[in-house]
Amino acid sequence: MKHNPYLEERDNKNDARANLPTRLRILLFISFILMVALVVQLGFLTIKQGANYLAEVNRSEETVEKGNTPRGLVYDSTGRVLAGNKAQTAITFTRGTNITSSTMRSTAIKLGKYLTVDTTRLSDRSKADFYLANATNAAKVQKRVVKEHKSGSSLTTSEINSLSVSYVEKHNLLSKVSDNDAMIFQRMSGAYSLSTTFIKEDDVTETELAEIGERLSQFPGIKIGTSWARQYPEGNDFKALIGTVTSEDNGLPDDRLHTLLAQGYSQNESVGSSNLESSYESLLKGSASQTVVTTASDGTVKSSSVKYKGQSGDSLKLTINADYQKEVQKILEDNLPTGDVQGAYATVMNPYTGGIYAMAGVDRDYSTGTKTADPLGNINHAIVMGSVVKPAVLATAFQKGVITPTSSTLLDQAIKIAGTPTITSYWNKSGNPVAVDAETALERSSNTYFVQLGMKIGGQTYSSGSALALNSDAFQTLRNGLGQFGLGTKTGIDISGETAGYRGETTGSNIGKYLYESFGQYDTYTTLQLARYVSTIANGGYLIQPHLVSSILQSSSNSSKKRTVWTATPNIQGQVQLDSDEWKVIHEGMKRVANGSDTYNTGGTDIHNLEPHVYAKTGTAETTTNGHTTYTESIVAYVPGQPMVMAMAIPGMNNYLDGTNGKIAAKIINAYWKYVQSKP
Repeated sequence: MKHNPYLEERDNKNDARANLPTRLRILLFISFILMVALVVQLGFLTIKQGANYLAEVNRSEETVEKGNTPRGLVYDSTGRVLAGNKAQTAITFTRGTNITSSTMRSTAIKLGKYLTVDTTRLSDRSKADFYLANATNAAKVQKRVVKEHKSGSSLTTSEINSLSVSYVEKHNLLSKVSDNDAMIFQRMSGAYSLSTTFIKEDDVTETELAEIGERLSQFPGIKIGTSWARQYPEGNDFKALIGTVTSEDNGLPDDRLHTLLAQGYSQNESVGSSNLESSYESLLKGSASQTVVTTASDGTVKSSSVKYKGQSGDSLKLTINADYQKEVQKILEDNLPTGDVQGAYATVMNPYTGGIYAMAGVDRDYSTGTKTADPLGNINHAIVMGSVVKPAVLATAFQKGVITPTSSTLLDQAIKIAGTPTITSYWNKSGNPVAVDAETALERSSNTYFVQLGMKIGGQTYSSGSALALNSDAFQTLRNGLGQFGLGTKTGIDISGETAGYRGETTGSNIGKYLYESFGQYDTYTTLQLARYVSTIANGGYLIQPHLVSSILQSSSNSSKKRTVWTATPNIQGQVQLDSDEWKVIHEGMKRVANGSDTYNTGGTDIHNLEPHVYAKTGTAETTTNGHTTYTESIVAYVPGQPMVMAMAIPGMNNYLDGTNGKIAAKIINAYWKYVQSKP
């Protein structure tokens, strides 16, 4: 028998394992190491990370659905509601996690049989999206698009979708679409997953409610809910100050769309769009209710539970007195002159706190005579105000040391500067030299006195017939002096849309305008700036920021009462540095305007007859309106020691110095004592 070493030596130590190739041994070792690593990793994931992954799974199965809550209210200073809420039945849509465009299209068609919506804001793009949400339509269009396009096979999904929309619009396929159904679809598409939006938020008819209510099971995500609409118990005129809220028709404002979407708003959601409603949106909107919705793997809702009931928005209490606001508005409208007059604006505020009692305005179309309430004209209509700014120029002259309280006499005379028109005061047209001190210059409103002061501030002493030779920074120096009183700068009031006014050119041929700047006939200011300016004079030199909101009120979850969570405090924006003797000259001059007996006193009988007495400064500026020479009449006034100042402007008047500013101002001041505060 042939020798077989394997059979004969089977008990030898060199068995089969001993004869494995080295390469195979290495592979087995690596496999063993990998198996051990896998077991270790599995243990780590199970033991150490298991809780985290379980929580992740739960998060994917549990989603928070947000509801809507009423906006906060807006009260006047006495607690009367200026902007409230009216509950109304609405048709809502909550977009589930498994609701596709095709499902929404089907629902929109079914719902459209029983519900009619406004289609004014329906876009062609939404109609095209509605058409393409049908799978059959989409397939046909995409097939044609790919076939017609030169590089159809290489088109991306995004490009195909864009070309499909264009194809639908180009080939008039939109004519096959129901506007009503497409609009419902557009509203539904504006909601993100598990958010609620309104399909129709007002004017839902009883028939619509009944027919939809009977068939709710046929409409996935559709519910009958409640929407809240703003109402104004004290009249719609307050809307101009409070602002507006967008409706479902308007959706989010275009200029804030991406910001609001990032904050969690849906495209059709209501939001404050202007003024206080916009400035205080984060407080007024409240916090939405939260419902935890548990979904199955197929997207169907397994259960839901209320996590947070939500809370209505915080409310605003304003410094505005509703009765006084209405009365000031009525005074302006009833006493506004005719002709080329463009309107009238008045602001009444507290010089110590900055709180505004009334901000009324009338815009007048001089071609038709039509009057429109325009309270915001106080912050966005900049006007050449005239001589009301002279106390600020006088203050600047004191600060620059060009005159002193005990040495302030100059000659009121015709100002003749080479290359510029002659300037005279209204009461001294001949220009004969008449000595006047600072107080008299304010009482008579001497233009030439303040032209000379302005020149001194700018580094030049007046000499008849000489050329203008001001310091290079003269304009800026004078404007800085006016600016310390807030003239030419935004006040920072808590509503949007404020303008700082217009500053004219200061170089080349415009350098001569400096002379007119010195008595208020060049740069423009708003009426609110005038109110802050006279407040600075009334309170002893403190520049106070005006505001409309005095406090923020929050509703309690277990009580109908509201508690104050924030109260406005005075915000000092700057200070005018003058000594007591210098302030005394300014105050005395304004006292004489309103109460003096000088032959050329500018205050007028109506202002003189006020009790308690006021301090004031009137102003007139020459303008052009409708091709005619017209005038702006203005006035600022305050009551020493009392929390009230008033500023008013009437642009476009045809008559010169007819006292209209004083007549209207006196009525506004008397109304203050009737509606806001009892006479001291």
